[in-house]
Amino acid sequence: LSAWLVECLLQFLEWCAALPGALWQQHVPPPWAIALALVGVAWALAPRGTPSRLCALALLAPAFLFPPPSPREGEAWITTLDVGQGLAVLVRTQHRTLVYDAGPAFGPEADSGGRIILPALRAAGVERIDLLVLTHEDLDHIGGAVTILESLPVDRLASSLAPEHPVHALAPQWSPCTAGSAWEWDDVRFRFLSPDPAMRIARRNDSSCVLRVETAGGAMLLTGDIEKPAEAYLLGAPAVLKSDVLLVPHHGSRTSSTSEFISAVAPRWAVVPVGYLNRFGHPNADVLARYRSAGIELLRTDRQGAVHVILGAEGATVATERALRPRYWRAPGSG
Repeated sequence: LSAWLVECLLQFLEWCAALPGALWQQHVPPPWAIALALVGVAWALAPRGTPSRLCALALLAPAFLFPPPSPREGEAWITTLDVGQGLAVLVRTQHRTLVYDAGPAFGPEADSGGRIILPALRAAGVERIDLLVLTHEDLDHIGGAVTILESLPVDRLASSLAPEHPVHALAPQWSPCTAGSAWEWDDVRFRFLSPDPAMRIARRNDSSCVLRVETAGGAMLLTGDIEKPAEAYLLGAPAVLKSDVLLVPHHGSRTSSTSEFISAVAPRWAVVPVGYLNRFGHPNADVLARYRSAGIELLRTDRQGAVHVILGAEGATVATERALRPRYWRAPGSG
């Protein structure tokens, strides 16, 4: 009898979970709304006899009704998340969201998709992903992909993975990211520069999906893990490479970031997605010296946390998470 009752209860709970709106995802409210909500909670919990305690609910409403800020028409907000030794980038326009790589898996029960990427999307009030890009088949780039695909609606998946890869079955639509593919969202232009079917790819890293995001005032080049052969291929169209911000190829390894490639992109900032004290020794000291000698400002996720880039109509601006939200336990020189 007890087993039958539990079975009925579980069936009822599954039915409840399938109802529209059964799961509430709360964005991060603006600071002023949090302050009002705290006053409202204190008022609602005041001793009996305090007048108009029900009116305190009105002070809680802004925390639920006012969403966080979002890009304007023609803007792109690009955040390179700190996922350790791996890569995950969020690209948001006024009405669309793109996720470029899904970071590493930390173990059988945890990955950066569930621990970092999804919380960041939910905090920003993002309820669906328009395009998920998986650059290539390395676990530090696709480790969180399954969690993302199972947790949020994803309209389309683009990747350089083999067609039979099991992750494709989780997406409603899949297509290879091919050089020349381009589209526009909210007056922001996107274009895949690589891989090209005509390329001779000797190493898997060179099959990475290279994506350029451009607005009227700036551009950022997302390079995955490409190495010197893919960089040489991209140099065939140097005018297309030029960008204000460069996501440093292959975490700053010595097999990437040739002087010719850096000169062709000519960025003001270079973002190095790298894990603290990683076992690969990334970023390579000689590679960092190349960027510094070119007068490029380096931003590292292991020292400065997530890197936020805003591409607007009037130019590009860059900020880092540790500068925006400093903590007393971090040394002043640590970013």
